[in-house]
Amino acid sequence: MIAAPPQPHLPAYLRWAVFAGVLALFLTLGLIPDVRAFAHAGYAALRSPDPAVMQAFVGSLGWAGPLALMAAFVLQAVLPVIPALVMIAVTARAYGPVEGFLIVYTGTVLGAVAGYWLGRTVGNSLIRLLIGESARRKTYEFAERNGAQGVLMVRLMPVLSADAMNLVAGAARMPFRQFMLASAAGALPVTALVVWLSGDNARLMWGLGGLSAVVALLALGRWWYTRHTRQA
Repeated sequence: MIAAPPQPHLPAYLRWAVFAGVLALFLTLGLIPDVRAFAHAGYAALRSPDPAVMQAFVGSLGWAGPLALMAAFVLQAVLPVIPALVMIAVTARAYGPVEGFLIVYTGTVLGAVAGYWLGRTVGNSLIRLLIGESARRKTYEFAERNGAQGVLMVRLMPVLSADAMNLVAGAARMPFRQFMLASAAGALPVTALVVWLSGDNARLMWGLGGLSAVVALLALGRWWYTRHTRQA
């Protein structure tokens, strides 16, 4: 359980000033021709349906490739414009199962940290803008009922998006240590499974669906047991 979200420590004008400053920084960087060309090439590679295009782009970065992918996972966690499964599959194919797993897992955990602190710093106003009021309310109610266990449950169900949970957990002032332990523990087996199965799309979908179904059944069993125990 988590308490009702208190008002953020920073005044509203400071929170929006931070957000505006970060936005202005990105816009300023976008005016630099080399940065704009690099961003355009990277976005085109990420959006390409051909994994070979992304692999070629990552390969052209050399030693900076893993860092660029980690940064992309962080960005995806805050602004989910690119399917995470596509990025994971491309990373695994470009760097192999071991190095690919380390890159994906590190990027996923850092993305969770970024989402949490964004939600904690800016609060519910930005969350409504990013995911909508309905999704924000449902996610908050779920987090309020389940706390860190809810974070773990969402992480273990790949068919659900953890991005909204990251933001709401921060805005609701869930203890950071609990949030991180649940996020890191939940992301570990899912990342390993996705990297391992990424070479076969059909097998990947079955694996993710199966894991989500198992977690859902366990959650349902826990709910049923708790309900009947209280009634006894």
